[in-house]
Amino acid sequence: MKQKKYGLFSNCRFLLKELFRYQPSARFWLPLLIMAWPLQYILQISIPSRAVYIIEEKLGAGQFILQVGGVIFLYTVIILIRWLAQQMYHDAGVMTRIYDFMGKMIIKSLQTDYCNRESHKYVKKINQANASLNGNFVGVEMVIKQFPLIAANFIGLVLYGGAILLIDIRILFVLAGMFAANVLSNRYARKYLEKHRQEDEVRSTKFYALRQKVSDIVCGKDIRMYRMEKWFGKIMQSYIDAGKRWQKGVEKHFYLPVCSDSVFIALRDGLAYALLIHKAAVGEITLANFTLMLGVIAGFSEWLFDFLNSLMGLLNANESVAHFREVIDMEDHFLHGRGKKAGAGELCNPPEIELCHVSFSYEEEDGSKKEVLSDISLKLQAGEKIALVGSNGEGKTTLVKLLCGFYHPTEGKILVNGVDLEEYDIEEYFKILGVVFQDVEALPYQLVSIVSNQEKEMTDMERFWNAVKRAGLSRKIMDLSQKEDTYISNIFDEKGILLSGGEMQKLMLARCIYKDAPFLILDEPTSALDPLAESAMYEEYDKLTEHKTSIFISHRLASTRFCDRVLFLENGKIAEEGTHEELLRKKGRYAKIYEIQSHYYKEDTEKAADRSIMEASYE
Repeated sequence: MKQKKYGLFSNCRFLLKELFRYQPSARFWLPLLIMAWPLQYILQISIPSRAVYIIEEKLGAGQFILQVGGVIFLYTVIILIRWLAQQMYHDAGVMTRIYDFMGKMIIKSLQTDYCNRESHKYVKKINQANASLNGNFVGVEMVIKQFPLIAANFIGLVLYGGAILLIDIRILFVLAGMFAANVLSNRYARKYLEKHRQEDEVRSTKFYALRQKVSDIVCGKDIRMYRMEKWFGKIMQSYIDAGKRWQKGVEKHFYLPVCSDSVFIALRDGLAYALLIHKAAVGEITLANFTLMLGVIAGFSEWLFDFLNSLMGLLNANESVAHFREVIDMEDHFLHGRGKKAGAGELCNPPEIELCHVSFSYEEEDGSKKEVLSDISLKLQAGEKIALVGSNGEGKTTLVKLLCGFYHPTEGKILVNGVDLEEYDIEEYFKILGVVFQDVEALPYQLVSIVSNQEKEMTDMERFWNAVKRAGLSRKIMDLSQKEDTYISNIFDEKGILLSGGEMQKLMLARCIYKDAPFLILDEPTSALDPLAESAMYEEYDKLTEHKTSIFISHRLASTRFCDRVLFLENGKIAEEGTHEELLRKKGRYAKIYEIQSHYYKEDTEKAADRSIMEASYE
């Protein structure tokens, strides 16, 4: 599909539309601000000329106070109106950025297809989009702020330019030359900026990623134990120094516009003074008009500079706004809110899953393809328990992501009860699934809410305690002072706790049990457990998967004996298939790996048993 273009006018229209929708009062404050700004400066330059006129005409102190004081009073009122309009408009921009646009980014990040979030290309885009929301003077808010400035400056240029045209067209030519020189020199500087922006984005991404790791509590243990602070500091300093060099290079190229402006200002002032002094000397203009015209000429230059600065600010911010809109408009490949719904029968009965000639390839950063799964055809009968085993990097986790509806097959299709997965409303399909992933991480929230995925008031507590008991975590929770209300980590509560890797896996298993979905996928759910806890988990697994279709993934081949069928994955293909006993009798790759593992697994089990006996003797 052809990619949308997000130009300056399109982005301004989009942002103003959202601003007016979210903050309707901005419809009033924006035009008031645009009109008050030029009026303020018109009154400002009229004050000295009015004073000179009164003195020149010898109108007396009363007229001076009345006329000059009246203009000053009106000028003060306009300043107050402009200030109020500016504050209200800027506040509307801040509120829209924080509560509307940030909300859009959060919702998009949570709802978009997982393949969008995991892709390196899209992660880069998301980081660029987030950068447009990270402050008052970047991206979204910068465009909102610059719009009234550029509009007011344009009005000022038209008004003051018309006045200068009446004075002498040659001054306008000099000012036009100044404008052209400024535009060309800024264009030269911006080309340099655009050419080298990519390297700074890469540097910034690395710097902020490293800074996040430095402040991470888990990484903090390694940093202290292995005295990595100097190494980290050196790397971070190198990124800071690179950033300084980049900034100096940008500043150096922007010196040219400053120099050209200085030259043209000298030409402007020289010509203006020569022409106006001549006109005043021959009696063509009064001293009051002389003062007014000098103010107009100087004011035109200010409007010109402000217009160009606003334009440059708008152009700089526009690119990150374009990134923001690209992410917000990013298309999903799965159906969201439309497509096949999961009926009551599908939510209660185990599904039949079939993979038809499924292949999958990852896209590398250079655009090349890396095939991970190749032409897999497989049928899982309703209620069947499948073990998926194989070495690291053979495609087990990728297959899980395909079955979860996170990835699209590069070739082939996945059928759920005879229906193509991609015809489902993906949110409805997720209701059928209960998954414990290999990488376990919980939100820093209460244990009860993590298990039930909702507030405690909405949680079935009997169901909760049954889930944590079956997962082997109930005793741990009962021993906590706040029990199920205990927070994970101390981010929200200073009494929060950190669970061990094995406890965290049990917590995720409890969440899966609580959901009670008819299709279970357990991806290395025992990797952080000791052998005895793992053995207990295997026993529970048989009960957990009763009347469910399930896939159990593990490096430890001993786990497969609890399953109806074993699939041995190698080189992205199903190399061997059968029951645990059948594969041992074949004496193929599965049997060889099992023989190697069983030796160490037996030793681990004996050691764990000895530890349990010793612990029991101390109680």
